[in-house]
Amino acid sequence: MENNKKASNTVQSKTGQRNNADNTTLELNGNNTKDQLDIDDKPPKQDELLIELASKKCTFFHDDQKEAYAKVKIGSHIEIWNISSPEFNDWLAHQFWIKNGQGVKKSSYESALLTLRGMAIFEGKTEEVHLRVAQINDMIYIDICNKNWEVIEINKKGWRVVNNPPINFSRSKNMKPLHTPKIKNGGINLLLKHLNINTDDLPLVVGWLLMGMQAGSGALPILIFQGPTGCGKTTASKMLREIIDPNSADLLSKPKTEDMRVIGVRNHVLAFDNLSGIHSNYSDALCKISTGDNQTIRRLHTTNDEFTISIKKPILLNGIDEITSRNDLLSRSIRIELKKIKLFKPESQVWADFIKDVPSILSALLDGTSCALANHNKIRIKEITRMGDFCRWSTAAGKAFSWEKDIFINQYKRNIAQSYIDSINSSNFATAVVDMINKKPDFKGTPAELLMSLNFNSQVKIELSAKGVVNKVLRCQDALEVFGIEIDKYKDRTNRTLITIKTNEEYCQQSGISDEWLKEYNS
Repeated sequence: MENNKKASNTVQSKTGQRNNADNTTLELNGNNTKDQLDIDDKPPKQDELLIELASKKCTFFHDDQKEAYAKVKIGSHIEIWNISSPEFNDWLAHQFWIKNGQGVKKSSYESALLTLRGMAIFEGKTEEVHLRVAQINDMIYIDICNKNWEVIEINKKGWRVVNNPPINFSRSKNMKPLHTPKIKNGGINLLLKHLNINTDDLPLVVGWLLMGMQAGSGALPILIFQGPTGCGKTTASKMLREIIDPNSADLLSKPKTEDMRVIGVRNHVLAFDNLSGIHSNYSDALCKISTGDNQTIRRLHTTNDEFTISIKKPILLNGIDEITSRNDLLSRSIRIELKKIKLFKPESQVWADFIKDVPSILSALLDGTSCALANHNKIRIKEITRMGDFCRWSTAAGKAFSWEKDIFINQYKRNIAQSYIDSINSSNFATAVVDMINKKPDFKGTPAELLMSLNFNSQVKIELSAKGVVNKVLRCQDALEVFGIEIDKYKDRTNRTLITIKTNEEYCQQSGISDEWLKEYNS
């Protein structure tokens, strides 16, 4: 630890080791005085001893936001702590007690921490720090969060548990250890035994879990469990988080929009329970976090110093009401409808049975992740744009579960199409557009003319400004394409805004919507 030698040498020069044991007398001459002798013989201060102690036992570094960290060797493994964290503070105070048999003064402790922070920032290296999951090219590391700080290492050939990985993981106090995966006999179908979902929805749930076990460049899907009271949506949400990111605070109540990014810094999975309606700002925040969000925040209200929060997290929501009414959120979501459970078991029995199977489920997911690493670059999927990486990753993992080639993508298309249909049913404007196109297959005109046509051809009456019509058209564009309704907005030579709406059967086929669904809607 070269960057720590300076502090150690400085302190040692004041500990009495500078005097030779053979010197039994001290000559006072020149400017030497008794007062100077007393100063030289004073014992080192507590902050100096703390700096020396930490320098010998730790390696200091910082991240790209100038947060200071310490690598502390505990037994045979290394732990990573933020220098300002309670864990590091408690450890250093305890080490001082062990060595010196005395407590630490607050002023001395604060002085030492300031110095250690400066050493980490100006003398330590810049290194990345991760939470639960990290990915470097085709290597994925998952922090088990056990006492030995072991990590699961995944590559194209398989996975293994390792000590002292080449990755820095930090932890929050609420993070719990993963269940120890079984080396063999993993079973992904065990999820059907514990979750109240249809068999057809299993690939979608597994796909969400797999995306939560990697840290690539693609957007992460938002999984939504929706259904009446007593359908098991809260239990299902807790179980999925228990598999890939166990946490003491497994499900959170709906936070304020401005708090979501702060929560995301200390949680790998963002899981929110019993949501009832999501306003536009909240929906936009969820979309940003699933895709990757960067926000600059002032570090202290008393200074102009800033730091950047960069987060991209798997998101899990549940609720009774329609949660995803906005199409930008719909296009990133997987919505699983749950039916009411008729026969209940004691909750303790439900969890005991589930915990028994978690090691096998996790093992199967690790096999799937390894398979996805090996095959995802070979997968080609047409007509999927926004969540293309999710579709490729989940499809590439299917071989590990003996899935048919297109089982995931076909179910995903059906799921998105059904979600868009429900979104149209909940929108008066989109419903009016469908009614108009059923009577008049093509439209071209200004927003005001479109509003007149909608009110003339539909039983639903729409009251909007011209700007409001344009905004509504853009919001429901993706959903209407599911019905084979193609919308285009442009400016003509006189700078007028024009909107064209026409039918396109290819959109219907590409989206996976069936004729039965169209007949059901039109009826």
